[in-house]
Amino acid sequence: MRKKICVQEADEVEIRFRDKTYVATFNMRAVGYMQEALQGLDVKNLSYEHFAGLTLYAGLKVNHPDITQEEANAMVLTMRPSDMGEVIESYVQSVNGVSVSDNEESLKKALAQILGGKAGQ
Repeated sequence: MRKKICVQEADEVEIRFRDKTYVATFNMRAVGYMQEALQGLDVKNLSYEHFAGLTLYAGLKVNHPDITQEEANAMVLTMRPSDMGEVIESYVQSVNGVSVSDNEESLKKALAQILGGKAGQ
């Protein structure tokens, strides 16, 4: 039996921060960066700010290989919460095909998979 799969390109978010433009791409490479960053962390006690910083870091590292987690965290701490929410929405939508605003239960499942290192399964 032949199966057809409609493949979509990963979400990208352009971020303008302190007179510089960054592009975060939420593809499989970003998932790998996120999983690497989560290794060794106590994900059950991970704060929202830390999770947001890791999400931004993973997406930015795809296009900006020299970016550090510290730089991404600094960006997150100065962003409006609604802007960071959009970044996380793009990551979750791209990785799991789940819209944060449309389905809160699916979001919880998607975040549990991401935090458990099983993104996309």
